[in-house]
Amino acid sequence: MRNGGQLTGKEFEEIKMLADKAVSAHNKKSADPFIKRLDFMQRTLDIEPYKRYVLAELVSNVSAAAGRVRDKDHWIDAVNQSLFKLKSSTEDMGDIK
Repeated sequence: MRNGGQLTGKEFEEIKMLADKAVSAHNKKSADPFIKRLDFMQRTLDIEPYKRYVLAELVSNVSAAAGRVRDKDHWIDAVNQSLFKLKSSTEDMGDIK
């Protein structure tokens, strides 16, 4: 593996930015490009199976939270939990703001 299965700080920042944009989108259609990019990253990044599972969980939670949905706060909390799990397993943590 190119980086021991760890996300880089740059990869994590892109994932976080995409998740934030998708969750704040006005509707599912406008969130779709961000969700598709997250899904692509989940399928193609060279990361450990656990991190791939957490990233898949994040994609699912982002999809559920995107647009105008019932219990949006619940889904945003779920997105933040997934991001926390990913951040805690990211290398070069000093680069993350």
